[in-house]
Amino acid sequence: MQKRGKKRDNWRKEWREQCRRQMARPLRNRMLYGFARTYKPVLDDAPYRIFATMADYRAWCEDNLPRYLGYRRVPTKPPRRR
Repeated sequence: MQKRGKKRDNWRKEWREQCRRQMARPLRNRMLYGFARTYKPVLDDAPYRIFATMADYRAWCEDNLPRYLGYRRVPTKPPRRR
């Protein structure tokens, strides 16, 4: 049997208390501090971009955006033979 520490047992209670404290704040403060602004290379460098087709957009994403942003096509696997 695995021993559980006191800290591990109280995590849910502490989490709920934190949620209650957050909900007690004014909505304006929750909106102001509730989102973390993260710079996204290439995407944030221009106010907007226009593409003629979705294929153009996808090609631009694959050619210009870092992989970690997640704008790449998911590779498809060939069907398995039985």
